[in-house]
Amino acid sequence: MKQCSRRDLFRLAGAGSLALLLPAMTRMSAGTAWADDRLDPESPQAKALGYVHHYSEVDQAQFPRYEEGQICANCQLAQGDLSAEWMGCSIFPGKQVANEGWCSAWVARR
Repeated sequence: MKQCSRRDLFRLAGAGSLALLLPAMTRMSAGTAWADDRLDPESPQAKALGYVHHYSEVDQAQFPRYEEGQICANCQLAQGDLSAEWMGCSIFPGKQVANEGWCSAWVARR
């Protein structure tokens, strides 16, 4: 029977832990979400920020800060391919927002 040193044991445990966490870490750090992870405008966070899939649906009485031309595609918080129909957003991690969507967290892209 082969003896295992403490160093080998820690190395094996570390590699095993990394192997278990790798799928979750790669999905979270990709900057984009899976296609079926589109943000639901009825979710509590989306409702609180007034998110809509299309800028024409913004309730300007409730969100007077909205101005013509503000969309997710030209927001500083948008992530990934900005020309795609759906993209990631740092406000809604793990979810995709519509290119022509809007929420009250909109910040002009520099």
